[in-house]
Amino acid sequence: MDGDDSDPYEDDSSSDSSFDLDDYWLAKVLMVKENDPEKTMLAESGDDNYIRNITDDGWEELGRDISNNTHLETVALCSGALDDQKLSCFFRGLTESSSIKNMHLYDNGLSVAA
Repeated sequence: MDGDDSDPYEDDSSSDSSFDLDDYWLAKVLMVKENDPEKTMLAESGDDNYIRNITDDGWEELGRDISNNTHLETVALCSGALDDQKLSCFFRGLTESSSIKNMHLYDNGLSVAA
């Protein structure tokens, strides 16, 4: 990132802080980032604000964090979590992985070109 102290995993334009789910999401992302051996699955739905509000930089950073993680085996980002733009940013960061065995991206309404 370019020196900005803002959190790329959260867009400030939403004021809905539904029951600290943002903290729950950030804790899971931190486990991925820190390569926690207990974190072998990351599964999220687009129904949640903390997923809908991730910035493009946040998706790219999440992809990089997954690339650097050696324990994460399953990634499921489904039900509207991704659109074409977010998917592009995510895979810009996720260039390779030695541990991912399953990736589920269903029900995202992606275009054929993506």
